[in-house]
Amino acid sequence: MSASVLNLTMIDLPGMTKVPVGDQPADIEIQIRNMLLEFIRNENCLILAISPANSDLANSDALKIAKEVDPQGILMLIIIYTHTQPFKGPFSGTTRMSSYQKGKTNLDLTEARDGE
Repeated sequence: MSASVLNLTMIDLPGMTKVPVGDQPADIEIQIRNMLLEFIRNENCLILAISPANSDLANSDALKIAKEVDPQGILMLIIIYTHTQPFKGPFSGTTRMSSYQKGKTNLDLTEARDGE
């Protein structure tokens, strides 16, 4: 800890759910929305709004709720992400070694990606 640096706590909140699945309650959308608002209304909160690049930002639930709380965008960070290819890592059922694990640490980004 440092006396001159603020502590930062990151809380990963669930995405907005529209349709109950399995044994989720019928009002799951309202419950999640209320929970999100409870956290992001804190005046010391930075809002990280994440949206996929392949969808219209005008329809982004993350941006909509963030703008409700922070209309001027002072405490908002917007992340727009894209996937160029499906993830083929250890969590997708395949086992592959990364370039780093293979001992190749001086690769540029393209070489490392192609090596995966």
